Amino acid sequence: MLKRRHAGILHLLTALTLLVAGCGSPLVRPSRFDWNPALELRTAQLKEGTVLYAVAGDGPPIILLHGFGGQIWNWEKQISPLSGRHRLYIPDLLGYGYSDRPAVDYTPELFIESIRRLMDHVGLRTVSLIGNSMGGGIAWAFALTHPQRVEKLVLIDSMPPDVVPAVRNPSFRRLLAIRNVPILPYLAVGLHTRGMLRATLKEMVFDDHLITDPVVERQYRIGRIEGTPRVMTSTMRQVEAVKRYGAALSTLDKPTLIIWGDQDEVFPPAVGQELHATIRGSELLVIKESGHMPMWERPDETNRAIVEFLGRE
Repeated sequence: MLKRRHAGILHLLTALTLLVAGCGSPLVRPSRFDWNPALELRTAQLKEGTVLYAVAGDGPPIILLHGFGGQIWNWEKQISPLSGRHRLYIPDLLGYGYSDRPAVDYTPELFIESIRRLMDHVGLRTVSLIGNSMGGGIAWAFALTHPQRVEKLVLIDSMPPDVVPAVRNPSFRRLLAIRNVPILPYLAVGLHTRGMLRATLKEMVFDDHLITDPVVERQYRIGRIEGTPRVMTSTMRQVEAVKRYGAALSTLDKPTLIIWGDQDEVFPPAVGQELHATIRGSELLVIKESGHMPMWERPDETNRAIVEFLGRE
């Protein structure tokens, strides 16, 4: 009886998985974004697939890297303030946003090498990297792997080397708890409703009023693209591999600014303080009344700090 019950549950989960896979929307890249119609969008054909990226401004180059589940819009409030002094390259990471979702393992190595290939594609020898959350982890791991190609780092509420125990917000902790269970994490991502997404986004900010219907909708559309549950599940299952890079973090010798929201529910400020203590010569700025995305929630203070830091000789 017990075996039949387990078999029935497995059949149900398999059916739900097939249903989720069949309900995915095809990837259709936009020619413009409604939140910034003037922003120039381009594509780069990399080894693993095509990446969408935005460009803006002129000057020393910066690549801005979003976090887990994120996309280009996470940097919407940096475009105007930073593009007056810098050339911005803002990609949807491979597997995310409007970039391709190839059937590969989404390891730290994949993200690091896709950034290197993007730099080669656009002809960048060196660059400063700005990363939020997972994008911050990719940034510091990239700097350790390809130090000759990095000028400066800005890490915003960045993923630390020992990421799993550092996570504190309920949504991510639930996903991490089931990440290695067959089928379940795929369903958890694929069956995410707008209401569930709104609750997750509210965990990213201090001021819940910032999570408006248009913000929820732009993120929801991305989550419905075919292949997204597989990408996010794979990313979660591979995330602990960043420890391999973290062992060398104390040897990082690039000028580094660490920015942290004092109300971050994902990685509490103690995580930022530990990164600051580990990265020699780094600077730490804690921004009041801000959650996990101070560049979006408190853009004025964040942008002033970035411009001042990158402008130093």
